Amino acid sequence: MRKILHIAFSILINFSVFGQIDTQTDSVSFDKITSRFKETKGWNIFSGELKDSIDTTFLYQTKDFNVSISENPIAYKTFHTVIKNPYFTDDFDDYDDNYINYPVSYSVIHDNRLVSLFRNGKFVCHRLSDFERDLDFEKKLNTRKFKYHWIVNDKLGALSGNLMYIWNGSNWTKNKTVFPLKNQPKLFEDTDFTVYGDCHGEWGGTIYFFDKTNGETYFTESSCTNSVIKKGDSYLVLAHLGHMTGSTEIKTIKDPRKLTQAKKTEINKTKNGQALGYADSTKAYEITLDYWGIQLFSTFNYEDRQLFMVYLNEKTFLAEIVGNEFQIVHPLFNNEIYTHDPITNKYGKFILMNLDHYGTARDKEISVMIIDGKRLIKLDWNENHSR
Repeated sequence: MRKILHIAFSILINFSVFGQIDTQTDSVSFDKITSRFKETKGWNIFSGELKDSIDTTFLYQTKDFNVSISENPIAYKTFHTVIKNPYFTDDFDDYDDNYINYPVSYSVIHDNRLVSLFRNGKFVCHRLSDFERDLDFEKKLNTRKFKYHWIVNDKLGALSGNLMYIWNGSNWTKNKTVFPLKNQPKLFEDTDFTVYGDCHGEWGGTIYFFDKTNGETYFTESSCTNSVIKKGDSYLVLAHLGHMTGSTEIKTIKDPRKLTQAKKTEINKTKNGQALGYADSTKAYEITLDYWGIQLFSTFNYEDRQLFMVYLNEKTFLAEIVGNEFQIVHPLFNNEIYTHDPITNKYGKFILMNLDHYGTARDKEISVMIIDGKRLIKLDWNENHSR
């Protein structure tokens, strides 16, 4: 008998910076998500079968995988609220230009703050302890106009004009190391590589490993990378694509230097109508997961467990993969959370997921999810982006 953990404790709280936080709860119940699976009765186009009934051991099944409730769920204390762009403007020609009110680059975590950058070139910073804006820190950072920002070698870096600057704790100094990015997010970084990617939708995507030692870049196909984590000496690359019924893939790369080397003029370009990644014929990787009809938006390590943010039939939840079974450990906010090109990074003790949505803000960040120990926080920019 599968156990459903339910701790009956939830409270409503308010923070002046937000107006009202929707809910704070340290309970986890799977009743709502189980009911939503019951509505579809476990049917899937690839299985060709319609199940008459489901329970917590069987919520959904295809010929490739099964979905169930975990016997070891995680009771995150969840927070969800809306935060406003303080530089919000309605000075645009039509609805499609609403993207200008969202961050110009994906937010990062630096010194226990969520650091976001907006179209006017100014930073907005929220302390993660209480979610209040840190106006003093913003004033220190906003001595220049910036175009994009990242964490570079564990320091805050940002592009101003055509130059990269690094925050040294008191002021901005010119970057003295080679950094390969100008206007796209970073997927992963260690002492050997800076990892990033591109996505051309149904025409594929590419993951790039910039070698810090020799300045060369190596690549392979990945449509489209959202998370990179290190497992031993190997790089685990998770990708998903929402085209048609959706798909997801995990590649394990032991030595990126054995992948095809990219010419600088080829990076972020297509070749013969397809992503450059398809030009890699080295097979210097192992495909460890390859599914259709399901999308994995994120993966990260949590207390010696590898978790995944799963999107399946308009349901979004956190799960572990055990064999061919997705075991749901948390139902998130019991809402559909959809995103096109998310990324996940680890910043010290924090896990940060940057979520975009093309129909809302093109390729801009509309939400972030932060995991801090037992806290799971969802912050939506400007309006509630849950469905």
